[in-house]
Amino acid sequence: MSKDFDQAQTAPRKFKLGPLGSLNQVTKGLAKTIRAMADGTLDSQVGARICNGLGIMRACLETQKLEQLEARMDEIANRVAHERNRRCAVENQHP
Repeated sequence: MSKDFDQAQTAPRKFKLGPLGSLNQVTKGLAKTIRAMADGTLDSQVGARICNGLGIMRACLETQKLEQLEARMDEIANRVAHERNRRCAVENQHP
């Protein structure tokens, strides 16, 4: 009689990425996916598809962040130009 079934078999852990709302979280998700593929927890085909999707999310979040930085730089440039124009106007009023 075989004793293969004497020990309870543990079910493989379900792969969960966690929150993906920020660039840092997406990067952590990519790392977690790659580690899961490396240790055999996650099928490499499934992992590759997840990594592809996370890469797209990362690119979108980077683009969004760049657009925010561009808007902030424009705001600062406009403020500096406004202050410069104001100073020039004040200097021109006083000979």
